[in-house]
Amino acid sequence: MPIATVFFDFGDTLVFTNAAGGRERFIDTLDVLQVLQERGWRIGLLSNQSAGTTVAQVQARLAVLGIGRYVETALITISTELSGNIGKPARPIYDLALTKAGLGATPAEAMFVTEEMAHVSAARGFGWRAALIKRVGACGAADGECATSLSELLSLLPSRASRAALAGTNFAIAPPPRLVDGLWAVPVDISRIDATILFDAATQSATGQATLQFRLGRHAGCPIFDLRQTPSAVELDGAVVPVADIAAHDFGGGTGAELRVLARVLDAGTNHTLSVSYPVGLPQAPMVGSYLPQLSWSAGPRLTFNFGFTDTAPGRYLESFIPANLIFDQFELALELRLNGTSVVHQPITNGTVTTLGANHWRIDFSARSTAFSPLLELRAADTLASATHNQVLPQSGATVTVTAWKPTSSTSDVAALAVSIGNHLASNESSSGSYLHGNQFTAFMNVGGMEYDGATTTGQAALRHECFHSWWGRGLKPASQADGWFDEAWTTYHDNGASGALAFNFSNPAVTLSARNPWVRVTPSASYTSGERLWRGLAAVVGGPTLVAQMNAFFAARNGRPVTTEEIEAHLLASTGRSEVVDAFHRFVYGLPDPAPLPDLWLRDNDSDTGTVPASGRFWDSPDLWVRNADDGGLTHQNPESGQDNWLYARVRNRATNAVARHLVLSFNTKFFAGSQFVYPADWLPATTAAVAFDVGPGETRILKARWPRAQVPVEGTHPCLLAAVFSRFDAPAPDQRVWEQNNLAQKNLTIVNLRRDQWFVFPFVAVLVKPRLLEQATIELLRPAKFAALKARLIVPKSVLSAAQLESGRLVATPRAEAEGVPAEREVMRLDCGGASEILAPRQPTRPVPTMAASQRFELEFAGAIELPLAQGERAEVPVRLRPQEPTRLALRFQLPADAPKGGRFILDVVQRVGKQIVGGVAVQVNVID
Repeated sequence: MPIATVFFDFGDTLVFTNAAGGRERFIDTLDVLQVLQERGWRIGLLSNQSAGTTVAQVQARLAVLGIGRYVETALITISTELSGNIGKPARPIYDLALTKAGLGATPAEAMFVTEEMAHVSAARGFGWRAALIKRVGACGAADGECATSLSELLSLLPSRASRAALAGTNFAIAPPPRLVDGLWAVPVDISRIDATILFDAATQSATGQATLQFRLGRHAGCPIFDLRQTPSAVELDGAVVPVADIAAHDFGGGTGAELRVLARVLDAGTNHTLSVSYPVGLPQAPMVGSYLPQLSWSAGPRLTFNFGFTDTAPGRYLESFIPANLIFDQFELALELRLNGTSVVHQPITNGTVTTLGANHWRIDFSARSTAFSPLLELRAADTLASATHNQVLPQSGATVTVTAWKPTSSTSDVAALAVSIGNHLASNESSSGSYLHGNQFTAFMNVGGMEYDGATTTGQAALRHECFHSWWGRGLKPASQADGWFDEAWTTYHDNGASGALAFNFSNPAVTLSARNPWVRVTPSASYTSGERLWRGLAAVVGGPTLVAQMNAFFAARNGRPVTTEEIEAHLLASTGRSEVVDAFHRFVYGLPDPAPLPDLWLRDNDSDTGTVPASGRFWDSPDLWVRNADDGGLTHQNPESGQDNWLYARVRNRATNAVARHLVLSFNTKFFAGSQFVYPADWLPATTAAVAFDVGPGETRILKARWPRAQVPVEGTHPCLLAAVFSRFDAPAPDQRVWEQNNLAQKNLTIVNLRRDQWFVFPFVAVLVKPRLLEQATIELLRPAKFAALKARLIVPKSVLSAAQLESGRLVATPRAEAEGVPAEREVMRLDCGGASEILAPRQPTRPVPTMAASQRFELEFAGAIELPLAQGERAEVPVRLRPQEPTRLALRFQLPADAPKGGRFILDVVQRVGKQIVGGVAVQVNVID
C-alpha cells in the first residue's frame, strides 16, 4: 500500500517574487502546509531549477522561508538531479519524484500542485493526480481539479483518515511520523493485546505468543511498536512476515531506546492484526533499577517471574516480555499464563482480574485504560508468599477498595499492618486529590525498590506513601511520553513534602530540562524529584499554594484516566490561574530554554491590513487570525459554535522579528459574555477558557494553534460568543490596562454568521459598556454598511434611559407582550445575550423557541419590552448618540431587514461600533449570507 504524497511546485505556487526581487510566501502557504501535514499527507517539492542548483541549496531556501519544516528533505525533487537538467513537463523528473516517494508503480497516489497548466496536463498524462492553482479568474470544467488559492486546495485533500476511524484513540498525543532507515514509520493505536506465556518447568524455559489488534491514524506508513525479546515467527493479517521485517531502528531517543518498525506500508485509518511468537528470556534492555525483572527457577521446581518495570531505562515496560506500544497508547490486555511440569502451586500477584483456568493456569485481564506501564505481574510459588487484605472505604467516592498486600515469607514485615497503612494512604489521597480510578482493588507486593502501576505497587516500606499516590498522579493521570514523565514524579514528591511549600523563582539560576521535547526519549529524568519539585514550589509562590493544589486537582478531575502532556498542564495553569509567569517558569525550568536574545515579536492581526505596529487602525473586533470550527478538521474559515458538542478554537500566531525564533509560546483563548465593550487586558483575557502551546516559530513565520472548547462551556444555540486571544512568550507578554488596538499580542473576534432569506429581518443583541471612571459619558453607536447595501433598513433598539427627550419622541416603543398586559402570570427565564451572556427576563409559561430571525413577534416583544426602536438613516454610515454609565453594561440590539432584491448566494458584513469621541472602543460584526 503506497503512502499518498502531495508534491508542490515552488515558484509562483508556494512563493512569488516581490517588488524587491526577493522570494516571498503566499499568505496562505504555511497554513495549508501545516494543515496537510496534520491531515496525514507527506509533502514534497517538484521544481525546475537553474543549472548548478543543489538539493541542499533548495532545502536552505525552504528553511529561510519557514517552508522547510513541512517539506521532507527526502522528497525534494529538482531538475538538476537529472543529467541535462531535464525538468517539467518531461517525464523523467516526475518519475524521479515517484521513486523518492516509493510510488513508482502507483502514480495515482501522488498529487502535483502547480500554477502551470502544461505541467498539470503532463502529470495527469503520466498517471498522477494534479491540481491547478488558478489565482486569476475562476476554475472551469476544462481545468479538472483546480483551486483559486492554496487554501481552496484543502477541499481537494481531506484527512487521510475519517473522524470515525480516529474516535476513541490517542493519536492526538502520539509522536509524529519519522523517516527511519528509509521507512516512513508511523504510530499506531493498539486496541487489544492477547498474549500467552507458557512456562515449562521440565526444561526451565518459556515461550511467548502475542496478537495485537491495531489501527493506523491519519498517517499511512510502517507501524511502530516494541518488543525486547527475539521473535521467531511473525504474521500480519494472517500472512507470514519475515522476522527481519520487524527489526529495531534508532529513532534518536538515546542509547537503548530503539523501536521496532514493521516494514509494510499500511493505509491510514485501517485496522490490522499482528501476531508474534518468541522464546522468552530476560529482556534485551538495560538491566538497571532497584527491582529487576526475573525469570528464574529453584527447587520444586519453583518459578520466580516478574515484569520488573522501571522508568530509569528504555524498553523496561510491557515490551520487556510482550509486544507493546509507547506509553501514549491505551489498550485492553488479556494475558494467559500457564506453568507446566511442576506440582508446586504458584500464585500470580497482579492488578488485573484473575480467572483460574486450571492448575497453575490463569487468564489475567487488564482494563482498556491500560498503557505499557500499567500491568503489575509477579508469579511465584504460593508457599514463598504471605498476604493480608484490608477493606478501605474511601471518603470522596464512598467506594470500598480491597487492599491486598503481599510479601515474601522471608520478610519480617507485618503485612496486615501494611495493608491498613495502604488503606489510610488511599483515603488521604482521595481527600486531597480526587477520586480513586482503579476500581475496587489495590495490590501491593512489599519487597524492595519502588515502582508504580495502575492501582498497585512493588515497593519497600520507605517508599510506600509515595507509590500509593502514584495511583493518582502517574497511573491515574498518566504521562503521554517519557518526556512528560517528570510531572508525576515532581508532583508526587511535592505531595510527599506536604503540598504547601512555596519558594519564589530565581531566573538567574541555570535552566533545567525536565521535558526534553524529544518524543523518542524513553527515560524519566532524575531531576524530576528535585528540580521538578522545586518548580511546583516556585509556582506556588506565584499563584498561591492553595490555588496551585486546587487547579492541579481540577486538571486531574478533567483529564484523569488518560495520558496527558506537559503542554496540557502548562496551558491549564495559565488559563486557570491567569498568571503569565507560568509561561516564564515552564520556558526556563521545564523545557530548559535560555532567555531569548534577540527577542521575538509575537502578534495576531486585528484586520487584513494590520502589520503588527501599534497602535493599530481599522476594524479590530473581527480578527482574521481567530476562528471557531465545529470539529478538529483544520478548516481555515470561521463557523458559528455548535452547542451540545465540543468545538475547536483556532488562532494564527505570527512572529514579526527578522532574526529571532520564538522557541516557546502559549496562546490563551477566552470567551466573553458580552460584545461591543472596551475589553481590557488582563481582566477580560485572563483567566481564560483554554490555551495552547507551540514551539519554534521562526522569523516571519506563522503557526496555527488550536484548543478544544469543551461542550459544557459552549453556549446554547442562538447565542453569539465573542472570542479573545492573547499570546505569551518569555519577555513578550501583553502589558496591563491595554486594549486590542494598543497591543499586538491581543486579538478579538466578535463575528456572528447568519443565514437570511430575502425580506427576512433579524435582531442582533449586543452590550455596550464604558470603562472610564466617569459618572456619565456620551457615546455613539454606529452602523457601518457596505456600499452595495447602503439602503438596508435597520433600527437600533435601546433602553429609554440612554436617550434624550428628542430621541424618545422620534423612536417607536416596543410593545408589551400580550400575556403580560392581560395579567397572565409570568415566569422567569434566562435569556441568552450576545457572546454567551445571560439575563433574566419575564417569559410566558410556554416560552416560544428562539429562531434565527426572531420572526416570532411575541418573543421579540417579550425580550425588548419597553425599549425604543430608533430608525437608522440609510447610507454606509449611520449613528445614534447614547448616554452610558461607566462600567455598567447596557443591552442594545440591531434590527435589520434583508432587501427583497439581495443577490442569492451573496455575502456581506455589517459592523456595529461604539465610539467615544473620535476613538472606536468596541465593535461587533454580523456576516449575512443570502440563502435564497
